[in-house]
Amino acid sequence: MTKTSEEMKKLVEDFIKITKIKYEDQTEKVREKSKIVDWQFHVGANIVISKNANRDDRIHVNVNMRFPPEDAKLLVLKNPSFSKAIMEISEVCTTCGVGHQWMKDKETIVGLAIFSHVDEQVLDRVSFHNTWDNVARVSGHVQKILRANFSGFPSPSNSSDETIDKSMYG
Repeated sequence: MTKTSEEMKKLVEDFIKITKIKYEDQTEKVREKSKIVDWQFHVGANIVISKNANRDDRIHVNVNMRFPPEDAKLLVLKNPSFSKAIMEISEVCTTCGVGHQWMKDKETIVGLAIFSHVDEQVLDRVSFHNTWDNVARVSGHVQKILRANFSGFPSPSNSSDETIDKSMYG
């Protein structure tokens, strides 16, 4: 049975509440800037769950990692460590079935988004949390890859964030 955008939003909010992780409904804020997003939740420090207006059939689960300027200067294609990290991250994302996109500000890499989606046809608590867990696990693994390839690459300031450190089920 097809779910409306509002039905999906209500379900997702209930699934988020189960985790007891702090979240914010950012729908009104986002709508002021763009008509592309139907609704959006910001969960914990870096998880964004949204429903795009141009996709009636799915919701998106994203982890957005932003890098401080002192780290971003290491993330250049001429750096062999970065090239190695890119390959390792691509392999992990492909193996786990999640997408990733490097975020740029002009020519400077300022972050990385790890993302997946849940089709509305199978949107239930288990499929939602499985997707969330998968994106969070890959995000944590990507952070380990970055730290392993760059000596001195610090742990993210939100490393104790519940959205990354543990499964949604404890």
